[in-house]
Amino acid sequence: MMTYGEVLDYFLAMNNMNKAELARRVGISKGQVSDLVSGRTREPTLSRAKAIADALGVTIQDMVDMMESLD
Repeated sequence: MMTYGEVLDYFLAMNNMNKAELARRVGISKGQVSDLVSGRTREPTLSRAKAIADALGVTIQDMVDMMESLD
């Protein structure tokens, strides 16, 4: 099972996007994105998860499916 942070890092790489750009698009700090990627913050709120998924061009379900794909 992948963590939210691992999935987020994967989609950042797939979109050739850095943490600062994602932070700008979502309206949060780069530190908050870093905390999500590293696992210091385990999972975002639903509204933040939606904003992150939208900024990455995926759905929340895409992210959840990837988290569960290695079970």
